[in-house]
Amino acid sequence: MEPIPNDATPSAVSVPGLAAFGLVLFAGAWWSIHLAAGPSGFSMLWLPSGMLFGVLLTSPPRQWRGLLAVALLAFVAANLRRNGLSVLTLVLGLCNLLDAWLAARITAPRVKDAGQLATIGRTLRVAGVATLFACTLSALAAATARRLLSPHAPAFADLFETWLASHAIGMVIFGALAVITRIEGRRMLGPPARRLELAGTLLLITACAWLVFGQDSLSVSFALIPLLLFCVLRHRFSGFVPAVAVIALVATMQTAAGQGPFNLGTALADGSARVRLLQLYLLSCCFSAFPVASVLTEHRILAHRVRRSEQLYRMLTDHSRDLIIRIRADRSFDYISPSVVGLLGWTADEFERMRWDLVHPEDVTALRQSMAALLENGGTESLLYRCRHRQGNYLWLAANVHGVQDAGGERHLIYSGRDVTLRVEAEQALKLQARRDPLTGLANRLLFDERMALALARAKRNKTRVGLLYCDIDHFKAINDTHGHAIGDLALRVFAQRLGECIRAVDLAARLGGDEFVVLVEDLTTPAPLRRIADGLLAAMQEPVESGSGQLQITTSIGLGMTAAAGSDAAELMQLADRALYDAKHAGRNSWRLAVAAGPQDSQSGA
Repeated sequence: MEPIPNDATPSAVSVPGLAAFGLVLFAGAWWSIHLAAGPSGFSMLWLPSGMLFGVLLTSPPRQWRGLLAVALLAFVAANLRRNGLSVLTLVLGLCNLLDAWLAARITAPRVKDAGQLATIGRTLRVAGVATLFACTLSALAAATARRLLSPHAPAFADLFETWLASHAIGMVIFGALAVITRIEGRRMLGPPARRLELAGTLLLITACAWLVFGQDSLSVSFALIPLLLFCVLRHRFSGFVPAVAVIALVATMQTAAGQGPFNLGTALADGSARVRLLQLYLLSCCFSAFPVASVLTEHRILAHRVRRSEQLYRMLTDHSRDLIIRIRADRSFDYISPSVVGLLGWTADEFERMRWDLVHPEDVTALRQSMAALLENGGTESLLYRCRHRQGNYLWLAANVHGVQDAGGERHLIYSGRDVTLRVEAEQALKLQARRDPLTGLANRLLFDERMALALARAKRNKTRVGLLYCDIDHFKAINDTHGHAIGDLALRVFAQRLGECIRAVDLAARLGGDEFVVLVEDLTTPAPLRRIADGLLAAMQEPVESGSGQLQITTSIGLGMTAAAGSDAAELMQLADRALYDAKHAGRNSWRLAVAAGPQDSQSGA
């Protein structure tokens, strides 16, 4: 990012500007008090202190007195409906003012330019410490005042904790939003060509947040994090701050309205627990997305500095191991670094123009579109694609491509790429390992849960059923105790292998842990396929397992569950299969039982 000129900060605030600012603070305070209040009476997410903090940081100190006076009026006005015109209303208004003013008073002298993304890391560290200190003081004051002036106030600890967390989170999220909005203006929306995409992504995140926080599943709430990370990867801080703000607003409003995952389950009876869960969730969103935004921004800043000096750039690129290319508007190469020979095996002459035939067919379209957009609009893009080596194999290249304009007004692209094949393959291997059981090679619980959710959604859409086989190895503990854990592991591997041979390629076999195995079967209309798999597995297990100490006979008990025609959730299907497994064990083991969620549940058996 370019350094912000000194005259970018307004020198005076007009009366209409102060009025507009007061209305914004009043709206934020009213929302926080009346639509996002927790069981303690304090807001679960306090917006206006963050807005005030951001405005103070980007305003000269001589304007602070007027801004603080307007803010106090807005805070008091927003509190009138709940607490009336009382000493408590005035004290709470002053406490709301304290944390924003004190945090700005500590941060401003230590940060030369709050809008300078090149030093965003240090700015956030200073502002974070100042925010925590200021919010702690204001929380102590507010909780004490509430206990002394309100006869039915909750416990001091609940008041203090709610105030501290809600103000700290609000100042981090909406303080950053206020700073970026005031400094960047329209630039915070990103390049013009991508503003529509950013708006669409934010609308998608808003819609998904409403849907997620209308559900009762805590795990589903974290489905928003991939969307948040996608927005950050595409738009950096321009996407990070508004996306986190949208999630925070929706999550807080839904939780305060008695909906969402934090209002159900074990936390139902404990309002303070709901507030803590919500605030921890918002912190996890910030902590998961901010490092990505920071790293991407640092890469952009580094690339910008490199472009400033062509002579230094040329000297560096000639001796760089990375592949550096300067691309003209007609797609011919003005410069290509000698590293192309060592990286791809091709000579610079063979790279006279863009060699689309060397790009993996699946990556050509995206790469062409990115290059065209950069040549037309400028900007920076991080690309990951595959390119064919002279020997015929494909390498993964990570490239930063920058659209620049020379003194004559002609557009160029500056390409900097490196071989990241080992990194990508390692990431893919780790991703695979994270979803596979290391002992048997079957899917683990994580992959099973993901596939289960998708299978149930497809079944509901296609009006089909989903089946589940829940298997235990009979007397597995006795096998371990008698023959040792090595033989126990052998039994698990053999069982997994035979299980895999009894199912279709489209079915999913998984090990949940210990000797618990499951098979997920989709597109069912009757239980017949489940019975066939169960019979096949029982037959396959008749063959003894060869071990170092002789032959070992292994049997299994199987519970079969199948969803109702109208659909069932994952918990119901697991309960069906688990109950059927219990029935199979109770019947003498080495058999299967079936439970179908279709009106009155019928049970069938096999041996």
